[in-house]
Order: sequence, then C-alpha cells, then structure tokens
Amino acid sequence: MKTAKLKTPLTPFQILFLIPLALFLLSVFIGEIVRLYRLHDERSSYSQLTEIDALFEELSMSRMFQKYGYDFRNKMGADERLSTGLEREYPIERKIPKFFFFILILLYPGYVVLRLIGDLISREEGRHL
Repeated sequence: MKTAKLKTPLTPFQILFLIPLALFLLSVFIGEIVRLYRLHDERSSYSQLTEIDALFEELSMSRMFQKYGYDFRNKMGADERLSTGLEREYPIERKIPKFFFFILILLYPGYVVLRLIGDLISREEGRHL
C-alpha cells in the first residue's frame, strides 16, 4: 500500500495558523450542533407544559436572569436547573472554540515577532564582531 508523502515540508504558517484555524472552525461547528441539540431538548420539555405552567416558567426564567445575569445557565445550581428544565452549557459550545481562537490569534504572530527579535539580535551580534 502506498503512503502519501508531502512533497514540501509544512511551513510555520501552515503549522501555526492553518491548523489552529481548522481546529477552531471544527470546534465552532461541533459546538453549534451541540447547542442546537441542547436548545431542542429544552424547547421540547417546555412545549409539553400547560399554558399556566409555561407562564410560571417564563416568570421563573426572568427571575433567574435577574438573579444570575447573562450566564445564568452555568451559575444556577443543579436543583434549579432540574426544576426549570434547563441544561448546563457544554464546554465545546463556547470554551473550547475560545481557546482555539486565542491560539489562532497569538501563535503565528508571536512566532513572527520572536523570529524578528531573533534576527535583530543576530544582526547586532554580527555588527559587534
């Protein structure tokens, strides 16, 4: 069986920018699928409520939002989440894509800056010799 070989070695740009970019896009895509699945589960449990229960549920949600703020899903206790029918956010939804985005922004530009600093230091040493 023949194995595929790279004709040219991977460049630092490909390693430090394109690979994290691909991981970032993949994690965002998977995170959105997981988020949509979670929201679908929450909506299906909400749609099974009677009108009065749904009204009380909406009032409860507004109180939770006022009590915990925007990130109320992760800040509320397990008992409150269970009683309201909410599920906790999974890390793949936001945290992992943020991590890959952070790497994407810092890794290759950091490499370029360090390489420029190294070139400047080597030039300065060459002048003093």
